[in-house]
Amino acid sequence: MKRQSRHLRSRSSMHRDNKFLLLLHNISLGRLFFSGAVLYLLVVGVLVNHLSLLPSLNNLHISIDKTLHELAADNKHKEGASACLLVNDENPRLPEWIAYHYHTLPLRSLTVAVDPSSRSSPLGILQRWNDTGLVEMQLWNDDDYLYEIAANGAKKERIKVTPDVHGHRLRQNHFINKCMLDFKRRNKQWVLLIDVDEYITFNRIDDNNQEPDFPVEKAPDGIPTLMDWTWDSSKGVIEGWIDTLSSPTKVATGSLVSQMQIQPGGIVTDSTGDSYYLRDDRAVRDLDALDQPPEPMPILKYVMEDSGDKLCGEIFNDVYNEHVDKSWVCLTVDWEAPVNEQKKTNIFHGGYVVEDLQQRKYFLEKEQALWPKRLAVEDAKEARERLPRVDERKTILDVVKEESNRHGYETMGPCITMPRLRYGSFEVQPEAATVVTPGEIDPKNFVTLRYRWHGAKGVYAYGKTMIDVSQIPTEELQVEAENVHAPLCHYCPRQEWYYSPQYATSLFRVNHYLDSFEAYTYRKDIRVELRQSVDRYNTLAKEGNHSMDTEGSHWLQEFVQDMGSENAKMLLAGAGSFPRLDWSL
Repeated sequence: MKRQSRHLRSRSSMHRDNKFLLLLHNISLGRLFFSGAVLYLLVVGVLVNHLSLLPSLNNLHISIDKTLHELAADNKHKEGASACLLVNDENPRLPEWIAYHYHTLPLRSLTVAVDPSSRSSPLGILQRWNDTGLVEMQLWNDDDYLYEIAANGAKKERIKVTPDVHGHRLRQNHFINKCMLDFKRRNKQWVLLIDVDEYITFNRIDDNNQEPDFPVEKAPDGIPTLMDWTWDSSKGVIEGWIDTLSSPTKVATGSLVSQMQIQPGGIVTDSTGDSYYLRDDRAVRDLDALDQPPEPMPILKYVMEDSGDKLCGEIFNDVYNEHVDKSWVCLTVDWEAPVNEQKKTNIFHGGYVVEDLQQRKYFLEKEQALWPKRLAVEDAKEARERLPRVDERKTILDVVKEESNRHGYETMGPCITMPRLRYGSFEVQPEAATVVTPGEIDPKNFVTLRYRWHGAKGVYAYGKTMIDVSQIPTEELQVEAENVHAPLCHYCPRQEWYYSPQYATSLFRVNHYLDSFEAYTYRKDIRVELRQSVDRYNTLAKEGNHSMDTEGSHWLQEFVQDMGSENAKMLLAGAGSFPRLDWSL
């Protein structure tokens, strides 16, 4: 809701200052604490005449530092990724999230912003990582990103955020783009944009679990094609048009047997036994989408639907009402009129002309011109079959580079969109391969090992992204992001429920962990009523308990091997522990 929110900011009235701003590289609380501890032990050693114990303690610390600093020095010569996190009482999750992505991405730079309603600070967790030199850490407060940027790049007015859902989304959108802008200025490349309860992974084909079918190019014989179709989740049916001999006829399916095949190029079957082929409307529209208006007329950019019959966006060349360029306007469109009816489902897909109630014409910008090119279905299938196993120790960036070299960079970037898969509340005993020294690090404290039951694949709406900021113009990052799922509409494909990243053709996915009810209710934010609802939790848990992931994860075992047991314990301290917090704060 990027442009619309500009007109709501004047109604914002209050915010709390975030008190956690710190220049982490200038402070080393860990070293101060260690120095004090060593001094204390020296004094005690002299008093009790056990000086012989001190060299072993000292040598242990030197060994730990040497291992970590050697790793950090080695990392400087290797490519790494960055990430942006907006957190709220997430200290129990952060140690695992950072360690996992350090190992699998590989994460080398992280910027964390803390929501003002948070009752805890991630300072200590970030500090110990920052001291090792393994990951560059930044901790931001509101002053670091809640501001407008002038055309010359200078900070402009402060953005006020209301304590409601709209304010939360406004905060997210500004943080995402300011964080990416900062990484671009620091000459970073790939930036991961997910939440602290989400983990990126390879989207390997699981022969032991039901997978969505790969999409097909055309309808099989005897199966009708649905055009300009939409999914009505409230009714559980799909509505669309069938091209008959006389004219297109609008139809609705019966209740669907399964939602897993709701995708462009998919074949769905309803409760009556009838099957339908879902045409890839976007691909078809691209064939005759226009790069420029066919005649002089206003152009709408950053288009969005509002209140059903309205179409809003930034207007340019307004020959009707002479609005200044970049003004936010809304048109009332009669979507039942024949000229507009079959374009309603594609209003976010530009390159077309629409008419308002006064029959005035407007051109919707062809924003998809810079979207990544999609892999052919067979190429995507082969790429998924090539994805590494969990024990091959290849990183996400390794695969991005390999597939970019194979199919061309434009098929991967600059915006990689990834489907999500919800993991529920069923717990499993972590496999023996994941267990480290008993009593040292408990695998049950890690959601990536504790929960392996997940929801049906391909049905979780809206994905997440990883963006190559080196390829994004600075001006695109100086404004509010479109949303957390597709931040840059000129580079990331727009997402609808049924046009989320296709699970079957995606090389990566994002696992979203519900975790325990204790973890689910731990955060205090503007959605507190939902967060404290047992019914809501049980509903989500049920959705995430469809089938079990048959591939174990070796990341923790490998992380401990790389770091050494003592270093791993230090970096993972507090993972999965939920200390009581004061709800009155």
